[in-house]
Amino acid sequence: MSAATLPLEDLELALELQREDLEGLKKAGKGKGREGETDDFNLAIQLYEAELASCILVTSDYSMCRSIARAVRLDADLIGPILLEEEQAALDREFARTLSPEGMPTTPGGRASIVSALDEQLLAKLEALYVSTEEHPAESSIWAASRPVPWTGGGEGEQPKIECIGCGDKRYRSDVSRCPCSHEYCRECLASLFMASLSDESLFPPRCCGQPIPLDFCRAYLPTNLAGEFLVKKAEMETPNRTYCHQPTCSVFIPQQFIDGEVATCPRCQKTTCVTCKGQSHEGDCPYDVAAQELLRVAAENGWQRCYSCRRVVELDHGCNHMTCRCGAQFCYACGLVWRTCGCEQWSEERLLARADAIVNRDVDAGRLDDVERANRLERERQNLMLNHECEHRAWRSRGGSHQCEECYNFLPLFIYECVQCRIMACRRCRFNRL
Repeated sequence: MSAATLPLEDLELALELQREDLEGLKKAGKGKGREGETDDFNLAIQLYEAELASCILVTSDYSMCRSIARAVRLDADLIGPILLEEEQAALDREFARTLSPEGMPTTPGGRASIVSALDEQLLAKLEALYVSTEEHPAESSIWAASRPVPWTGGGEGEQPKIECIGCGDKRYRSDVSRCPCSHEYCRECLASLFMASLSDESLFPPRCCGQPIPLDFCRAYLPTNLAGEFLVKKAEMETPNRTYCHQPTCSVFIPQQFIDGEVATCPRCQKTTCVTCKGQSHEGDCPYDVAAQELLRVAAENGWQRCYSCRRVVELDHGCNHMTCRCGAQFCYACGLVWRTCGCEQWSEERLLARADAIVNRDVDAGRLDDVERANRLERERQNLMLNHECEHRAWRSRGGSHQCEECYNFLPLFIYECVQCRIMACRRCRFNRL
């Protein structure tokens, strides 16, 4: 049995017996060596004594940590109701103050809420790190090297493994991070997800099951340089009407602190850019942008729409008028206004039928349907699309065969995920991290 699997009481007893054996060896070897010289026996005794002292210290710290953790768990049951009572009292006092005609003097309140919020944040971070002294007690390097390797075929000595939702590999708990949605990612997949968000706006911020993954939540699992790059990208993504260097060979984001009036100075190449037309800076009013106006003319002729946030031009092929841009902005495809701020129809009948037809054609027997059966399926899918046009994609099923992801347009040779409600097909990354 390894030291890591011994109960704490047995471990302390074993260390005490080893300490007694050490004292006996020291007495037995006293006076046997030459004066001023250290023979192999005494050198081994010294190393043994140093290693034993280290193990005793680690065990003592481990015991203290367990004691503190046990006290926190026990006190939490007592402190929780008290904090709730304090918070309720603060709310009652605030309510009474609003009812009083002359008002009551205000006192600092909300302490219980703040403490509770801090506790929840701390517990969330500890949960993400899987900090557990019960499963991973600290040990010295020599002790760890001498500990037997757990049997990989299973057994009491083997650490439990968790499956990464990204790659499907099973990893030790210390190598996976839990997201707010309770899915686990290994270090490599988590780094890949954060790295992809730096170049793909539709993946920013990194998220799983629609819930953002905070950087503080998983910083310990990411390379330091990647965390720094993400913070820089975060500042860029949170800036409305962003300005980039007009030089095609540069094109870096220009932060707000480098913008003076209508002129933005690139921090890399020092070129100046107009924040209005996004071209080279100029004197006086912004000139007429011929190229941009020509693009908008073509867009108007083809019925395309422009995102109000990032100014991208988008085209709707089929589906409802609810558009979600790669930058995250949601708007109406018919008028271009922020979604739910206009009175436009939620879909056009032509695009709705085109989407229903595409869904019906997925089935292997679509080519053998008679006109009546096909019309019935089209109507069923049309009604389903109208019912789930704002689907949150909570339920999925797999569809075998080669299919194309309708979000990133990559082809998957074996299978693809299909939303049960709206029938959108998505790859694994788009299902968990984009939609």
